[in-house]
This record gives sequence, structure tokens and C-alpha cells, in this order.
Amino acid sequence: MTRPVTVIKVGGGATRDAARLIAARSASESVCVVHGGGPQITALMRELRVEPRFHAGRRITDEAALACVEQALRLVSAELCGALDSLGVAASGYPGGVVIAVPVPELGLVGSPVGAQTTELEAVLARGGVPVVSPLGRGAAGELLNVNADDAAAEIALRLGASELCFLTDVAGVLDEQGSLIETLSAALPPAAASGGMLPKLAACARALAAGVETVRIGATEVTA
Repeated sequence: MTRPVTVIKVGGGATRDAARLIAARSASESVCVVHGGGPQITALMRELRVEPRFHAGRRITDEAALACVEQALRLVSAELCGALDSLGVAASGYPGGVVIAVPVPELGLVGSPVGAQTTELEAVLARGGVPVVSPLGRGAAGELLNVNADDAAAEIALRLGASELCFLTDVAGVLDEQGSLIETLSAALPPAAASGGMLPKLAACARALAAGVETVRIGATEVTA
């Protein structure tokens, strides 16, 4: 019997803790991981005196920023794969090029996903391994584009026919104006308190649900269509 596929998006600040959950779930499911690296990217940019800039939760990316993104994501991928390997999980890292994207010129060297090369991912899943994907995409001319990891995870989930998409976060889930956990919410009606990095997650949830992914979660919050 074919095992269900779950795509887990991991934030850059949660790789060690996430590895244990991924290892546990991979025992009964086929798990594909898509990781971010926001804290590492921002730290590296500041170290190199490149000013981080954002618009609606998405990083504005020029050539200097893109070089930082690429370097930081490689480090996150290596750390996450190493943590999984130490737990007995056969992890395979894909540092870039899985996601096919079109440029978003107003954000610089940023891409919006329109597809994904999943043949190698499916081969890893078929032999019981866990592919670990960085959200660097390629444009039509082969140019490297910075893709928001939440968007990348949603795209890969729908291309793999995943039954579940799970966003691991450094908070319990989606919170209301009082800071309390919202256990279930509609992607079409995001809470007024949603801002910053939560906005791309909610947009990715809506897209995944519309494409047929059965279950979408942000931490402990279940998102419905």
C-alpha cells in the first residue's frame, strides 16, 4: 500500500526540534521537508551590512541579498539533514532548483512558484527517505530566484499530491488579537491579528486547500477552506 505523503515546512529557527517530529512521522508516512532560513539569512545580511527589507512578509531581494539567502539556506539544509541522519532517517538535501518560478519584479530577485521538479523527490520517498528542499527556485532562463518557503511548500505539496501540509512555527499556531491560539480557522477569513510572516503562510494554506490538499495546519491550528 502506498503511504500517504505529508509535506512539512520547517522554519530556520526550529531545525533541531523539527527533526525529531519528522523522524517520528516518517515511520508511518512519506515525508518531504521544505525549510526556510529567515533568522540565518537576516543574521548573515546584517553581518555583511546588507539591510534586510520586507514587504507583506516577503523578503525584498537584490543580488547581495540573494547571495546571503543562498549561503544561509545551504547551512540550514546541512544542519537539518545532519540532525535527521543522526536520528536514523535517510535525508537527501536539495539546495535549489526544485521549484519552478516566475519573477516578481517589485520584490527584486524573488519568484512566485508555478511548478516543481518532483521526480527525484518521489524517488527518495519511494525508498523510504526524506527529501529536504530549500526554497530557491529557477526561472525560465535558469536564473536563481528567492521563493518564500511557505509558497514553495504549498507548491511542492500539490505537485506531490500530498494529503497533508504542515507548517511548523516558533509559536503555538495562529493567534487572535489577545494572543490566544485559534484552533481552527478559515483560510478565506484570516484573523485581524495576522501580520508579517503569518500572511504568506495563510496565503499558502488557501492555495494548497484549493488545489486539493486535504489537511493544512499551522502549528496546532487547522486551516480549512
